[in-house]
Amino acid sequence: MKRQRNKKIIEQNVNNKKKLSITQFEDLSNELIYEIFDYIDYCLIYEIFVKLNLRFHSLFYESNLSLKINFPLTSKTIFQYRCKYIINSNIKRIISLNICKYFLEFFSINLFSSLKSLTVNQIQSDKISTLLSNLICLPNFSSLSIYSSNYFQDENSIYLSIFRLTKLKFCKLTFPSGGERVPLPIAIDSYHKLERLIINGHCRLEQLNSILSYLPLLQHLSCQYLYGTGRECKEIQIPKNLTSIHLTIYRILFEEMKLFLSKISSRLKVFRIKTFDNDDYFHAEQWKDLIVCHMPCLCIFDLQYTVSIDKDNRQLLIDRFSSKFWIEKQWFFDYYYYYNDEYSYYFNFFSIVPYRYDEYTLHEKFNENKSKLYKSNNINFARHLILEGCLKTNQYSIQFPRATKLTLKDNNIQKNPLFINHMKSIVPLLQITELSIKDNVLTINQFIEILCLFPNVQTLTLSNKIQLGSKRTNTRRLLSRNNRITHLIIDDDECQFAYIDFLIDLFPYLEYLEISLDENHLEKILRFLFLKLKYLFSLFLLNINYDTIEKIQTLIKNENLITNYTIERIHGGLYLWW
Repeated sequence: MKRQRNKKIIEQNVNNKKKLSITQFEDLSNELIYEIFDYIDYCLIYEIFVKLNLRFHSLFYESNLSLKINFPLTSKTIFQYRCKYIINSNIKRIISLNICKYFLEFFSINLFSSLKSLTVNQIQSDKISTLLSNLICLPNFSSLSIYSSNYFQDENSIYLSIFRLTKLKFCKLTFPSGGERVPLPIAIDSYHKLERLIINGHCRLEQLNSILSYLPLLQHLSCQYLYGTGRECKEIQIPKNLTSIHLTIYRILFEEMKLFLSKISSRLKVFRIKTFDNDDYFHAEQWKDLIVCHMPCLCIFDLQYTVSIDKDNRQLLIDRFSSKFWIEKQWFFDYYYYYNDEYSYYFNFFSIVPYRYDEYTLHEKFNENKSKLYKSNNINFARHLILEGCLKTNQYSIQFPRATKLTLKDNNIQKNPLFINHMKSIVPLLQITELSIKDNVLTINQFIEILCLFPNVQTLTLSNKIQLGSKRTNTRRLLSRNNRITHLIIDDDECQFAYIDFLIDLFPYLEYLEISLDENHLEKILRFLFLKLKYLFSLFLLNINYDTIEKIQTLIKNENLITNYTIERIHGGLYLWW
């Protein structure tokens, strides 16, 4: 009896120790919980925890901690709920916002008195000036990113409004091409504090020069669509603190670029340039002279040069980039030839280290390729990988460990059936969240086989034909239940009902759909989409005639297909949000 009692006591003590060793989430201190929450979307955390108990309720409502809010587009009901109960009650605490344009219909941005950083997506250019004027009164505002849905109609007024944000240190502008690009007047005695400027939109060299005259403290400049004018810039004012420049240039004479670069201060440390179809940029001696004379502190010289060729031999020009000067600087280069299509050949020459562009295209090689790319282990840190042509990917030693976006273009999978299986040798398939399939003719089985390799894809873009001859399979049903695709973009002319039916059956959890429809069957297809897709809240119909808007509105009203919706024309299409 005594032994049994002792045994029970020992077992009880062991169980008590086990219980004490188990830590529950609620056992963590408030500080640790706040730190964990900082890594997760605040809106989701709020909706999960706020009503759990009194402690979590007080954590949300009685805290003075600063908040960083990512506010993506959701269904209109959820969007309005979050505006009312999450944003409205925390306006004074928010220091960072990532929003879509509809957010600005609920709140004026000047109400966020603690705001330091703002990212606005898909805003129309005529709304930008109002937004910028509301930012002026914010005392701590220092970072701005704008993604415009159309080109800047009054570009200079937008730039001048940005320059009035006197404490701004980071600015990124992304906009489509279009509109006039008249240079601003050269600034005199400007004291703006902007340190980093990124222009992802068309800009002329003389226009860029005038912009720089307003930014004397600029340290980093990036311009992704820079064009020449053929006219000499009379006044060139480069910020004296500029240490890093990234340029992608089009139709700029080397002499123009040389004049521009020669005015850069001797502090420049990083220079990356990407150019096309201009042999003047492929002369090692010209670059050497420019660097020696005007860039004595340069540590990183990153050149990417692409040109169409016709059985051209460039070996002599290539060898000149292997002289003593380049070796001593430890600036090394590689090159390869590739097919663009059946009749076009291209030559690509680029810096090996550091090769740091966000996007990289791996082309189909031809003839005997001397590139180091095919012969030695190579790591590339591009986030977006494009596999173009009939690639035998198992022949590549290069790997892309950070890629999250993948484009498969014209891979001729019918002739290269092992391509699908070989992709895993160069890209981490589980890491891909955006997938684009272009110019590929696929059977249903091939299409499903590709999708099964990427279980974490959320956004899928299709601009190819899928042969709808195969019968429904267990794999297809399994894919429809387990896939995570919520955004589908079909870049094809007038999708037929059978094709739409197939895709919708495959992706039942769609929230956003972008598609071009056959207007003769528009009502039938719209009725099908609204009734079939229970999670859909955003629909973009491409190439819709203006007269069709009234027809769609009548259909929605008569059959009560959706309620509380917004409808607008964008880029010749029709956008609905509900």
